Parts: sequence; C-alpha cells; structure tokens
Amino acid sequence: MIMKGTGSMMQDIFILIISAIVLVLFGLIFYLIDLWIIKFAAVDILGLSVSGDWIVLSAAILSAAAMIGGAGRRANP
Repeated sequence: MIMKGTGSMMQDIFILIISAIVLVLFGLIFYLIDLWIIKFAAVDILGLSVSGDWIVLSAAILSAAAMIGGAGRRANP
C-alpha cells in the first residue's frame, strides 16, 4: 500500500516538472514572438529610432499582461 502511494506521488512530481518546463518554454517562445512583432512594427513599419532596451521592456510588459489576463480568464469559467 505504501509503495503504491509513493509511486503515485513520484509520478505526480514528474508530471509537475515536465509541465513547468513546457510552460517556461511556451512563455519564452511567446515573449520572442512579441519581441519580433514590436521591433518590426516600431522600426520597420513606423520608422522609429527606438533603442533595444525599450523594445525589450515593451515585449516583457505585453507578454506579462497577456499571461496574467489569460490565467484570469481560465480561472473563472
């Protein structure tokens, strides 16, 4: 009985670690896509001379807001 509970707990921990890694990878991909969109819109389309740190900050704020907004929407069906 104890071994069955321990195996189930180890399986849950393994799934938790895998899901955390996947979520981090998806967040990184989403951030890089936001970064590319902001850079393309500001520099290539609008012709602005924006330094890289402002582009990175804008992408970080946009990504964080999208993740927070998406998590709030899923929590309340």
